[in-house]
Amino acid sequence: MVKLVTKKASSEARQRADRIIHNVRKLLEKEYIFFCRPIGSQARRCIVQDKNGKYDLDYQIVLTQNSKRDLDPTSIKKRFLWAFTSVRNKNEKVEDSTTVITVRCSKEEGRFNTKTEKFSFDFVIISPDETCRIRRNGNNQYTWVQLPTKHTDIYECYNALAVAHQRDLLEKYVLPKIIREKQKDESQRRATIDIFLEEVNNYLRWRERL
Repeated sequence: MVKLVTKKASSEARQRADRIIHNVRKLLEKEYIFFCRPIGSQARRCIVQDKNGKYDLDYQIVLTQNSKRDLDPTSIKKRFLWAFTSVRNKNEKVEDSTTVITVRCSKEEGRFNTKTEKFSFDFVIISPDETCRIRRNGNNQYTWVQLPTKHTDIYECYNALAVAHQRDLLEKYVLPKIIREKQKDESQRRATIDIFLEEVNNYLRWRERL
């Protein structure tokens, strides 16, 4: 059964993510200064479990100009991958995705087990001016790529909506579509953030025609 995850039910995952980031920061404090913030469904309180009870949380790691090392994207990604791998528990798996570092957590003690996976975290690394993210090009090389500015515009429009309209948008349009998507096999699902952006854009167009 696909269902919404409450803030209380997601507390274990959020606390684990906070601990991971705390430990990563300690390992890299002589190299990189950064802050971390939740984005996506977590930030809008619309976390949805899939049919197996698994859900994911998204975060941005925003580097600052106070970082002591240069901002070469390949060096940054490899150091952060090393740090995440170093602080993971035995029941966790760290993966290098195209634009994020993914940490997958299972219920098993002592080893990671896909069959008992509970939740996962996606961490995307953002440039100090918050205009770019790191993307893998292949052959373990990485580059900075521009963040889509239209997404920023959509977020600003969403935040400008009255609370009642935000709730209407989430409950009637975003969440039902996310729930339907979570019922699909994982390989066929669209990202939650893409659904959110699409539905906000559709909602804004609909309101313009009123």
